[in-house]
Amino acid sequence: MTVLHRAIFGLLVCVSLAAFPAHADSKGENAEKFVAKLGETALEMVTDKSLVGEARREEFRKLLQNNFDMAWIGQFVLGKHWRRASPDQRETYLKLFEESVVFTYTNQFDEYSGQTFEVTGNIESGRFTMVNSKIVNPANPGSSVLVDWRLIEEADSFRIVDVVIEGISMGITQRNEYSAVIDGNSGKIDSLLVKMEEILENLRRRA
Repeated sequence: MTVLHRAIFGLLVCVSLAAFPAHADSKGENAEKFVAKLGETALEMVTDKSLVGEARREEFRKLLQNNFDMAWIGQFVLGKHWRRASPDQRETYLKLFEESVVFTYTNQFDEYSGQTFEVTGNIESGRFTMVNSKIVNPANPGSSVLVDWRLIEEADSFRIVDVVIEGISMGITQRNEYSAVIDGNSGKIDSLLVKMEEILENLRRRA
């Protein structure tokens, strides 16, 4: 599982509702509410033992598509290679990217063990809003992990476009991993697609 997958999985399995002001109407406060609501929905999904197999994956896919800008993230992660990719390669890449996320998360749902997720604030910077949070393990409260969520406003809601753990951007980390595969294979984008297909097949076997 890549660090990007582990980061977002932290939100999806380590959530408790945070308290907000009674009248949260600024963009930053609304972004905090968005992240907390996503966490509430994800927690319900993770703890619903009746939701298994393809039904679980389909519910998670909907959550992912409604809350994360997967096209934006996918294009950012492919970086400079996006411009060289053909329309068919782009389409295949985005499908593999989303499916690998779906299978990675849902394969890990059973690992939830009571961790809590606390929204601690926000920072507005141009078109982006960064929601600050921390994940706390009840078995070791002193080992909290700082996680920041980069959001863009879309219509009357938000979409997550990056996750930053302890100051490290998961989008940039994933981009470096993908670039290493392509650059190590004479710049061939198809080499990354083959690697992604192999990873996805392994995930499917473990589902």
